[in-house]
Amino acid sequence: MSHSPSLHIGLTWVLRPWPDAAGGWSASVTTWLEAGEQITSFAAEIRPFLTGEMGHVG
Repeated sequence: MSHSPSLHIGLTWVLRPWPDAAGGWSASVTTWLEAGEQITSFAAEIRPFLTGEMGHVG
């Protein structure tokens, strides 16, 4: 996580294969949010995904 002087927070998400997978690739994206309410709202929305509590379709 990084912080800019303009009160924005950058969260960088990185996706990599298992360590023994061939190829050694990775992909990343940075999500920039305003500090304060936007961070609080984002945390509430992402929590079910990170904890595995999302509903399953089908």
